[in-house]
Amino acid sequence: MSHRKISEISTRELLVIGIPTLLIALLVFGIAYHYVLPEPPRTVVMATGMEGGSYAVFGERYRQVLARDQVNLELQPSEGSVENLKRLMDKSLPVDVGFVQGGMSYSAEATNLVSLGAIGYTPLWVFYRSDETYDDLSQLKGKRMSIGPEGSGVRKFALDLLKAGHAADPPTLLLDLTMTAAAQALIDGKVDVLITFGTADNALVQKLLYTPGIRLMNFNQAEAYSRLFPGLSHVVLPKGILDLEKKIPASDIHLLSPTTNLVVRDSLHPAIAYLLLDAAVEIHGNSGWLQKAGEFPSLKSQDFRLSEEAERFYKSGRPFLMNYLPFRMATFAERMIRIVIPVGIVLLPLLRIVPWLYTWRNRSKFYRWYGELKYLEFEVSEHPETEKILDYQARLDRIEASVSKVNVPLAFYDEIYTLREHIDFVRTKIARLIQLK
Repeated sequence: MSHRKISEISTRELLVIGIPTLLIALLVFGIAYHYVLPEPPRTVVMATGMEGGSYAVFGERYRQVLARDQVNLELQPSEGSVENLKRLMDKSLPVDVGFVQGGMSYSAEATNLVSLGAIGYTPLWVFYRSDETYDDLSQLKGKRMSIGPEGSGVRKFALDLLKAGHAADPPTLLLDLTMTAAAQALIDGKVDVLITFGTADNALVQKLLYTPGIRLMNFNQAEAYSRLFPGLSHVVLPKGILDLEKKIPASDIHLLSPTTNLVVRDSLHPAIAYLLLDAAVEIHGNSGWLQKAGEFPSLKSQDFRLSEEAERFYKSGRPFLMNYLPFRMATFAERMIRIVIPVGIVLLPLLRIVPWLYTWRNRSKFYRWYGELKYLEFEVSEHPETEKILDYQARLDRIEASVSKVNVPLAFYDEIYTLREHIDFVRTKIARLIQLK
């Protein structure tokens, strides 16, 4: 057999083993690529709040931050926290993230939601027109009050607080105006009280703080309310924080505030969760009227279970690769690392088996002839009759001829020579029978 023929046979044998192995490897890689960690989405949907409100402003800032990493944040206005929570809980709606105030009664039902942490206080501002000074909600009975539209978090909290102060029933008139409409109605004297949520830097809040004739309620019993309503915190608007020179406000103002949580569906891609957490640090990490620098985002006042990404983020920061690579490159590298692990688990044992399969496949070509040779040798020993010698020789010639046609790589030619030696050994035994006769 020529060297060229031997080489062709070796290549063919390797392909018989190698091609199935390669196909298995590609199949495992494909499954891992699609299911181990999918590619981060390029569009994320956020439920914000009423136009002009704090949540709408926050949403726009998040959109700008995520755009740096080529992630499009689609903003969906809503009536507020209650509606955001309902949208997130409804799996038929395309909403990934939203602002939800702490203390919402639906939190226990939201099994598909997790929190990325508290992002700040959203105080309850009670503005009113009166010559009298009010320091408790119970004093507002009989007033015309705007407490926010249906589906807003402020309406829920306002109703609970007014009922606790026995000020929610007639002759009190409760209106469902939006914050913008309610602020103008208060300025125009069409309503007596405006109850709203908003961050200290909200434009409408600041406008009302400086409007002559409009007062801000200083909750005299803020600590008591915070004990009765665990979802509310007692916060203080410090004396002079608005204007140090003019000492505005003239004294500390005690307010009630829930903490706003950044809530996401538990199906949100981990890489997007880290982007949102990075954005939260940038947007909410500075000092403000009601919080110190670095106080938010944080783990305080969590109504929802914390996401795994948030737990790692608050303990050790963002993933290692995101500190050194652009977002898309970092997520691609992480995907490759996660894919290599399951592929390696499958392929390493497979690669160890391949040489054994290659050896077994080539040696198995001789097993049949070894079997027939062994059986023939047994017959020669057990039945040494003269009339069977010719049959024994014919069978031995057939075995030898078949062995000469076996094609194996050069590395297995020792098997051929060994088998031929055994054939010669049996042939010698047959020859001895002839000599004995």
